[in-house]
Amino acid sequence: MCATLATACSGGVSASAPATPTTVRPTTTLDFTPLPTAATSTTSSSTTTEPPTTTLPTDTTTTTEPLGPVAQLTGEPVDELLTHAALVIKIDNHERARPQVGLNVADIVYEEIVEGRITRFAAVFHSTASDPVGPVRSARTSDFDILAGFNRPLFANSGGNTTVLNLLRGVDAVNANVNALPDLFYREESRSAPHNLMTETSELLVAKGDEGGVPPVFFEYRRNGEELPDEARAINGIDLHYGGLNVSYDWDEELGGWARSQEFSAHVDADGVQIAPPNVIVQFIAYGRSSADAASPEAIVVGEGEVWILVDGHIIEGQWSRSSAAEVTTYTLVDGTPIKLDPGRTWIALPRIGQGTIR
Repeated sequence: MCATLATACSGGVSASAPATPTTVRPTTTLDFTPLPTAATSTTSSSTTTEPPTTTLPTDTTTTTEPLGPVAQLTGEPVDELLTHAALVIKIDNHERARPQVGLNVADIVYEEIVEGRITRFAAVFHSTASDPVGPVRSARTSDFDILAGFNRPLFANSGGNTTVLNLLRGVDAVNANVNALPDLFYREESRSAPHNLMTETSELLVAKGDEGGVPPVFFEYRRNGEELPDEARAINGIDLHYGGLNVSYDWDEELGGWARSQEFSAHVDADGVQIAPPNVIVQFIAYGRSSADAASPEAIVVGEGEVWILVDGHIIEGQWSRSSAAEVTTYTLVDGTPIKLDPGRTWIALPRIGQGTIR
């Protein structure tokens, strides 16, 4: 189901997979709002030909690992520096969209609140691929500032209302949605519409990858043998409240990550493997009202606030800060010391302020 771009895909502990669902290319018209016509934009070649330097530190006091390039979004070693664009895909989290495909191999996954008191995911693929991936759903104005931090990523979605799509034209991202690439999206007949639109990350990157920019380094990471800071404390897990959806993360030594549950049931992917990223960032934020839809909340991810970092069975409480949408969010202790993650996948939860409990 997933194909490796630069490093091996990791989906956690093995599990018996259910029978592969039947997938066919549709012959009917897809239900989406067409993107308004606009002139093709051009960008400076400097965004795609000058990747950031990404190497392990030169200090060898805590490890004897060979030095070399690492993936910008996971900190994991790669044979060669990754110079292609990141791909951000909107993934459905409606109960009829589960189990999803591809969430367990995405480098980064954001969880944001949408209308109806439920959540939706923005899954970021860069060092790995998922063929197929989905179900794919529509864009929201909450996505715009998330996209801005990835240096002109590809953005795949099922469309959106007219105002969202008009505003999206002003975001520095490559349109890789169903309107732009209709032949690369299809309906999976074993699921019901609109929760069955699928695509493939590798095909999207082939079609649009040369139009995007190289993402920056997103996090700082612990090296082998590096201790957690004194502020870290061992916990069993956390509970988050998104209004109409309850989510839990529990440290699972066997899975090597934070086992995720939704509504008190294990959140598994289409292969039957529970989602358990090694890193979880709980970034408490405020939500405004979207200019595109008064009923749609808009995540405010520029500014500062409280953050919980979950790593290696511990929680580290600190602050998040981002002065502009073009910058990468920083996560620090109160004294300004950067909080480091473990190399690997990261989920970023975006609950409202005060909507979390530590266990």
